[in-house]
Amino acid sequence: MKQYQGSHGLHVAAWRDSIIDVLDNASNEFSRIMAVRVDLHYPRILDNGDTVCCFPNLKSGEISRFINSLKAMLAAHEYRRAQSGTRVYPNTLRDMWGKEYSQSGKCHYHACLVFNKDAYYHLGSYDDDCLRGMIINAWYSALGLQLEDCPGLVHFPENGIYGHSRFCNTDFDDKLACLNLSGV
Repeated sequence: MKQYQGSHGLHVAAWRDSIIDVLDNASNEFSRIMAVRVDLHYPRILDNGDTVCCFPNLKSGEISRFINSLKAMLAAHEYRRAQSGTRVYPNTLRDMWGKEYSQSGKCHYHACLVFNKDAYYHLGSYDDDCLRGMIINAWYSALGLQLEDCPGLVHFPENGIYGHSRFCNTDFDDKLACLNLSGV
C-alpha cells in the first residue's frame, strides 16, 4: 500500500486520491462548494443495574443510514422551499469519512460533507430546517435515538467549514490539508 507523509504522519495515498476525486467531482458539477467537517459519536452506554439509558442501533451500516437520512431531509427541505416559491439550487451531497478508535477501543467517525455552496452556504442554527439541525437529526436517526435521550453526539469542529470556488486559484492541496480527515 503506497503511503505519503502528511502533517500528522503517514497516510494511505489511495485514500487521498479518493478524497481528491470527491472534491474534483463536486467542483466540476458546481462552481462553488462548501465542505463541512463533523464528528459523529456513539452514546455512552450506562448500565445502572436494570436501567439502561438508551438503546442505540449498533448494527453495521450506520454511515449509510446517516447519509441516506440526510439525503432524505435535504430533499424534503428543498421540496418545501420549492413549494413556497423560494428558488432552489441543485445540490448533490457528497461524503467522505473515517472511523477512529480511542485507546479504550471506543470508536467515532470523522466525516466531511460536501454541498453546492449556492444551495447551502452555512450551517445555520440547531433548528430542524437548518443544515446543522438536519445533520444532527440524521445521525440520531441512523442510531435510532432521540436527541433528548443523549445530547452531544454530533460535534462541529471550530473552523470546520471550507469553501472552494473553481474560479479561485487556491492550491487544491491546501484545501485538502485543511480538511484533516484523520488519515482518510
